[in-house]
Amino acid sequence: MMQVLEQAFTPALSLKTTAAGGRSSRAEVWETETADGSCLAVESVHPMPDVFLAEETLRERLMQEISLVRGIGPEREKMCRRRGIQTLDDLRRTNWKAEANETAGIIRNGSPKEIIRLFTNKGRGADPLLTGFGAVVPRDDLLFFDIETLGMVHSPIILFGCGVCDGENLRVTQYLLRNIGEELPALELVADIMRNHPVLVTYNGRSFDLPFTNNRLAYYGERECRPNLHFDLLHPSRRLFRADLPDCCLGTVEEYVLGCGREDDLPGYLVPVYYQRYLRTGNPEPLKEIVDHNRSDVTSLALLLAKQTEMMYGNS
Repeated sequence: MMQVLEQAFTPALSLKTTAAGGRSSRAEVWETETADGSCLAVESVHPMPDVFLAEETLRERLMQEISLVRGIGPEREKMCRRRGIQTLDDLRRTNWKAEANETAGIIRNGSPKEIIRLFTNKGRGADPLLTGFGAVVPRDDLLFFDIETLGMVHSPIILFGCGVCDGENLRVTQYLLRNIGEELPALELVADIMRNHPVLVTYNGRSFDLPFTNNRLAYYGERECRPNLHFDLLHPSRRLFRADLPDCCLGTVEEYVLGCGREDDLPGYLVPVYYQRYLRTGNPEPLKEIVDHNRSDVTSLALLLAKQTEMMYGNS
């Protein structure tokens, strides 16, 4: 039976497929080995949207956030702006001089982590402005990440989607379990990718994808993954789009904001049903629907990062 399955996987998963945004690519499928076993790798290549932002542009824009200074709320900010105070530098001639200087120093010279911490301490950790740091870091550091599970807490992860920049392309590698026993080698492969691409981009990944992955690593006694930076695009999407959309599910944002709704996409809640059907019948055809759904999630992350950056910083 296993030999028959091996022969069936490649034609089932390597058909020409279309990810979010209408970008077609033919997937390549192979078995990849680790010291603890093997799993399937499914790889496709897609155009990478332009997510570059000059760091100087980002820092100059953040210098306008005078409400980062303690004591300047919305009303006082309006009053300051009416008086011509537009940047943290302008606050130097006011009673907020000391804290304004300190805040300006962090924004001008601090690391992305330090600036994000500054915003977080002010209750603005989900500010869409911070997404711009995802367009400032080296492109090779970015990892667009999404997982598929069997839908229950502590259940195995059946598919890992990892998108990395490769020149002007986004190379999406998906690690697929042919059986539950292949979860550990897939986890090891993903952990290695995270070490080499330490800036994570997800959608609800701060609450779901990353902790779920770390829980599964811990289950096998492996070290958890800690990205240097993590941009969860769900939270800035809520800030930017919630008032105008029925909800902020990724599919909804794709349709209304990115203009690339999916046709015949497998709903996420059916992923466990399709995978269980594969396990029950041995027919790998249902896996293609799962792989296509996950691939679209990953490619949409790159599109959404570019879109949010453009909305907050223009085409700089």
